Amino acid sequence: MSDYHVCGMLLHARPEKTPRVADALGELQGVELHANEGGRMVVTIEGGDYDTCAGMMTRLACLDGVSSSSFIYHEIDKESVPEEPQP
Repeated sequence: MSDYHVCGMLLHARPEKTPRVADALGELQGVELHANEGGRMVVTIEGGDYDTCAGMMTRLACLDGVSSSSFIYHEIDKESVPEEPQP
């Protein structure tokens, strides 16, 4: 059985740095920018384990131009284990 993690974040970027932050998000694997209104950004991070997602959340919070970040959502999707055939 393997897990698939989806995490949601809100980022606030300084207005003059917003385009640079949006460009940086677009270059990161597993990161998607869903909304950007005046530097308020809704972002998801997807990965195979929580540590990978947590590391990426830290990286996003430290991007030049990001003034604040909030972790708002975490979902773990577990693949179904096939049932054993009945005799």
